Amino acid sequence: YSYDVEKVAAELGNLIYEKTLSSLGVSSRLLSLKLLENDAEFESMALRHQPDLAEPLRNLREKIAAAHGKTSEQVISSERHALAMNLFEHVARVKSRAGKSWQERLDQVFMHPQGGYALLACIMAGFFLLVFMIGKEIEIPLLALFEKFSQYLNVHFPHGSLVHNLLNGLIQGFSGGIGIALPYLVPFLIGLSLLEDTGYLPRAAFLLDFIMHRFGLHGKSIIPFVLSYGCNVPAIMSARILERPRDRYITAALSTLIPCAARTTIIFGIVGFFIGPLPALLLYLLNIVVIAATGKVLSRLLPDHSQGMVLEIPPYRMPSVQSLIKKTWFRLREFIVIAWPLLIAGSLILSLLDYFHLAHVINDLLSPLVGFTLGLPKEVGVTLLFGILRKELALVMLIQALGTHDLLSVMTHTQMMVFTVFSMFYVPCLATVGVLRSVLGNRGMLTVLLLTTGIGVALALAARILMEIF
Repeated sequence: YSYDVEKVAAELGNLIYEKTLSSLGVSSRLLSLKLLENDAEFESMALRHQPDLAEPLRNLREKIAAAHGKTSEQVISSERHALAMNLFEHVARVKSRAGKSWQERLDQVFMHPQGGYALLACIMAGFFLLVFMIGKEIEIPLLALFEKFSQYLNVHFPHGSLVHNLLNGLIQGFSGGIGIALPYLVPFLIGLSLLEDTGYLPRAAFLLDFIMHRFGLHGKSIIPFVLSYGCNVPAIMSARILERPRDRYITAALSTLIPCAARTTIIFGIVGFFIGPLPALLLYLLNIVVIAATGKVLSRLLPDHSQGMVLEIPPYRMPSVQSLIKKTWFRLREFIVIAWPLLIAGSLILSLLDYFHLAHVINDLLSPLVGFTLGLPKEVGVTLLFGILRKELALVMLIQALGTHDLLSVMTHTQMMVFTVFSMFYVPCLATVGVLRSVLGNRGMLTVLLLTTGIGVALALAARILMEIF
């Protein structure tokens, strides 16, 4: 590095005890550079072994910053990039060729500074509309089939008996998985895998990197955000790739607001199916606006410089059918193995709560929020509690609690929109809560839960007012 950087690094290296280096198992030079780069992990480990290093470390960082007019981590990052470019110029020879390859010409279109964003919006809108159309075509005949099972049950078993309630809960659990969730979940996961395998998703991440920085986030945040559309759990876990606690916190908090595959099922199953695909698409646009606004607020509350991102852009490829099947199954397996049994168990529990008249007690306790504030049917309260276990449960329990698949006969368009908006943002599922705790700690987890629930109540109430006016 530059003479002054090397001098400061050597000065810092002389201050680090041998005992600290042997405990961490790293060299003096590596630790010095990592500390000057503001690496949070190395800093916490070093100060744990040598607390008196904090003050001289801060002074040496300020010394580099004063000499270069930017932070010490920016200085080292810039110099590392300059060194890499010098190495490249020494060992590589760039051959000129007559024209650009077809992949480069495609990149000029897909990654265009202006047109690329318009194309991204069209691709994502087309993707969600296609998922909706396929899901609706599959859902209608499947629900009709399960409706016949329910009619058979009503004829052959006394209505209101324990056996009738349990069998009805079992049917509702199976119909929720096969008839409502899978018709939208399977095409969604196939489409997501296609976008990944063709190489388009990294290009979308490249475009969105600029937007991330506008909201004070690291470009790497786009990786958890993309993963969130499949499931929030691996998305929040992947926030660990961000070096600084501030970036991890904001990224994890915003990831919980992104509609995962389970919330997508609710959006398509209620708003898309009963109101129309355009309102469902508008909910996704609303979600993007909310994430952007929340990110801006959190970045203002936790101000800091956001580093740049180096991202590998893979070549375009024709997706392999075998790979597509494996990836879709890998993501679908969680629903079949974990979520679906929970749907069935939840339906049976709700049947027992109804039989013993306990559901009314829960609904009465939640009525100030559910009935008075959000204007939803009283029976919805217990379904929102089940939604904390798994988001798909909220939809299945709603149908069971209201006693019909035809929600239009018992809910208005306004109530459907309010229920869906609230389900998109309020407390995430238990698995997500657990991962939030492991990544952010108890305090960070509770803050995020209060934030998302507050956003959910505020937006649902706003949706109620706007729908009733217009």
